[in-house]
Amino acid sequence: MKSDQQISTINPNAEYIAALDDYELPAEFPFDRRKMKRNPYAKRVHLPRGNKRAGNGRKPSTQPCERHTILLTPKHAEYLRSLDGNLSKAISKLVEQVSR
Repeated sequence: MKSDQQISTINPNAEYIAALDDYELPAEFPFDRRKMKRNPYAKRVHLPRGNKRAGNGRKPSTQPCERHTILLTPKHAEYLRSLDGNLSKAISKLVEQVSR
């Protein structure tokens, strides 16, 4: 930056440009209320999301399930995953085979 140039009041590192730096907004804009239009987006009807509708949500299972925690060895877990990727379904399949 040359020494004879003025320094910008907004950014001291930028050079002064009279057309940009001297631009000021008026304190108040004179609006003619007769020429104003309504805002088409104001008070727009809000469509709710997630309301209860027919067929919404998870389907109920044919049999109610209970939550239990079990501990498995890696060998048993691998065997159950070979039956089904979902351990709950694999255990259910195994119990069905044994209970027949």
